[in-house]
Amino acid sequence: MALRRFGIDLSPDQVVVWARGDGLVIEEPAVLARQKGSGRALAFGTAALELAADRPGEVEVSWPLGVEQLADIEAAEQFLRQVIFRVVGRLLFSRHELMLGVPAELSTASRRALLQVAMASGARMAHMMDLPLAAALGAGLPIASWTPLPLVFLLPQAAQVAIVCHEGLLGHRAIAPPPGSWEGEAGLAGLSSLVNELLAELPPSLRDRARESGLAIGGRGLPLAQIGERLAGTTGLAARLLADPDHCVAKGTDVALARIESLGGEGLLYLR
Repeated sequence: MALRRFGIDLSPDQVVVWARGDGLVIEEPAVLARQKGSGRALAFGTAALELAADRPGEVEVSWPLGVEQLADIEAAEQFLRQVIFRVVGRLLFSRHELMLGVPAELSTASRRALLQVAMASGARMAHMMDLPLAAALGAGLPIASWTPLPLVFLLPQAAQVAIVCHEGLLGHRAIAPPPGSWEGEAGLAGLSSLVNELLAELPPSLRDRARESGLAIGGRGLPLAQIGERLAGTTGLAARLLADPDHCVAKGTDVALARIESLGGEGLLYLR
């Protein structure tokens, strides 16, 4: 049986799954429906929201993923099992490999819980990589370069700011949205502050090169072009949108799987 490979973007707002050779196979809200009382998982994504609307007294919904911690570890494990089962099918007869893209700030305990679910699904291999790195890789940025690349990944629930360099992160931060929106003065000020904070931590020579490379903007659910334009004014960095900003993380996990495939690696791998 042919080995199937799937890259999974596990952002707090949405799960996106990219299959090697097939492209986008899942793009759903990161929500789980469970039976009230028993806690049994019933559905995820749009189906979960529809089920809760049809059976309000019997079904409860939750958004179990998160940026620094999983909002609900048990629900997050159930959620990931549902996602994997959707793409893999009957686990007993499957042969698959997974790459999970997660927020860079996600705790060790949360990462371990997700990787354990991935391996328990019968995966031949399970890997994990930080979301900013996956986004840069999926958008085709030169992540192997020694030139630092400032990157902002924006979601309605949180923003992640990172400096990508030489296939890793020189630094990263996350921030929750202020009251209002990211487009407001408080939101823009917070984002600008994080970008400048990370740049200030770089040695002067790298800082100058990072400023020359400009600011990459990704994410979804927001007017990214408008926010990028305003961030350019507040940070002094030229801003540009990542290619396919909605799916660049899932695409990046797919590219990472292709690279691992070419190396012939086996077992458990964590890409920081």
